[in-house]
Amino acid sequence: MTQALISALNGAGAPFMYGIAVALALGLAVGLERLWLLWFQWNLDSDAVLELLETGQPEDVESMTRGTPLAPIVKAGFQANSADGAWDAMGAEAALAEAKVRDRISYLMMVGNLATMIGLLGTVYGLIMAFAGLDDASAIERSTRLSEGIATAMATTAWGLLVGIPAIAAHAMVDRRARRTLALYEAVAGRIAASKR
Repeated sequence: MTQALISALNGAGAPFMYGIAVALALGLAVGLERLWLLWFQWNLDSDAVLELLETGQPEDVESMTRGTPLAPIVKAGFQANSADGAWDAMGAEAALAEAKVRDRISYLMMVGNLATMIGLLGTVYGLIMAFAGLDDASAIERSTRLSEGIATAMATTAWGLLVGIPAIAAHAMVDRRARRTLALYEAVAGRIAASKR
């Protein structure tokens, strides 16, 4: 199968194959960037953060969250004088934090759909090419055109699915992690607001 995909990069389906490859490059870039941020750079021990809030150690919470989208929320909450003021201040920062956490995640679903659709378009093109060559050709030419068309159709379909399915799976995984991260941010904001009462 690998050999068929590689040879399809030089065949009639090459524009579709390269289009899917561009989608793959975008999906990899976004997936790796979100993986790095959500699993490593912005990863927080939620139990430790919540425990520090329970024990009333705001400086340690600010230090632990530094460099994450949660840091401005924490800072705004601690600077407020009342619970209502803390909610308002943290709410404004939370919208920006959510935008940072969810940034570009939808691209993964777009890549999955786009790769599949380009592969389907290549399939249709390959079948049109296969059947269009059957009109006025000799038996040998018909056989060659039919096999080239079907090979193009199958290669573009396979390549589109090989890129699309992992991209959709990556979207589900990254989206779940983003929701978990935002749930922590909401819990922290709730604890900070509660400490102001």
